[in-house]
Amino acid sequence: MSPSAVRLCLALASVALAVAFGHLLVALTSAATRRAGWTRLGLRTRASLLVQARLAPLTLALAIVPLVQIAFWRFEPVQHAERPGLALPLLAVAGAGLLAVVARRGWRSLAATQRVTRAWRGTGDRTEIAGWQGPAWIVRTPFPIVAVVGVGRAELYVSHEVLRVCDAAELAAIAAHERAHVAGHDNLTRLLFAVAPAAGRAAGRLERLWAATAEEIADVQARASGDGVTLAQALTKVARLAVGAPPPAPLAMSALIGDDRLEGRVRRLLEPAQHPGAMLRGWPTAAVVPVALAAVVWGLPAIYDAAEFLVTLGR
Repeated sequence: MSPSAVRLCLALASVALAVAFGHLLVALTSAATRRAGWTRLGLRTRASLLVQARLAPLTLALAIVPLVQIAFWRFEPVQHAERPGLALPLLAVAGAGLLAVVARRGWRSLAATQRVTRAWRGTGDRTEIAGWQGPAWIVRTPFPIVAVVGVGRAELYVSHEVLRVCDAAELAAIAAHERAHVAGHDNLTRLLFAVAPAAGRAAGRLERLWAATAEEIADVQARASGDGVTLAQALTKVARLAVGAPPPAPLAMSALIGDDRLEGRVRRLLEPAQHPGAMLRGWPTAAVVPVALAAVVWGLPAIYDAAEFLVTLGR
């Protein structure tokens, strides 16, 4: 097999191995969230840890694949053809399959979201909502939708029934809640969840816990710009409209009400205010940089030896 073919197989095999280790981190974090001390962490700390754990398969793949390629380019003899063992092509096929699944999931998520928003805009009208600076639409849907769609240019979609039952103060509280989702880049997180390789109950648990935590953070931030009673009243009114209405499919958007328990959200809004805590979102990413640099400087020979072992495994 030519060196270029070996490098391609190594890249795909590295994806498969990185995802496998990432799955382990997902499972360990899911188990950790069941411990009593988990809920004593700050809201933003919990949200950040959940995001980083859920995206671990994607993060590891993005970090490991370039290191393996650099090590192989640096130490592999020029035009050195070799016969790989059985393990490398099998792992390469698995890695290619994972990439295909990621591409399919990402495409389906974006296409479904665009399809729904086009339908909403087709039957809706532009409007202005106090406290919301971007585009806003009134839509007619069976479910009382209140959702922010978009990563770069967020748009707010509000059901006609929600506008009918909520007064100006409640709509302003809703707008503050959705602004918090935009400030937290929650739609981008949802999109990354859609494309990050991981499946099963552990990954689903992390996504549900993050979604509930993100809603609580948005509630806290909305409360800071108004009062909790007004937002609690708005949530209750929207929830009443949702009784018996078919909910929309999960999409890459942030909705006012979802699978989280509304009772708990309302109770927290009526309790004394709390602070969401410090933002730790950038810590894991910042920690990767010195580790990667150290691996490049001191660890390339070991990475190359591991790659060579993988190439010859099963020969």
